[in-house]
Amino acid sequence: MSPVTDAVAQSAQLGWVLGVMTVAFLTSFVGWTLWAWWPSNRERLDAAALLPLEESP
Repeated sequence: MSPVTDAVAQSAQLGWVLGVMTVAFLTSFVGWTLWAWWPSNRERLDAAALLPLEESP
């Protein structure tokens, strides 16, 4: 094969990898966001958000 076709083939493979990684990260982000905003987690996360404001003895 010529160097040009080798470069094109490598670029196409890299494009697939980047596309799959984008979908994986987007899915993880959406899942994490849904978990954080889920009503059953609200009370625990609100309490955790106030921890830095509490005064220690």
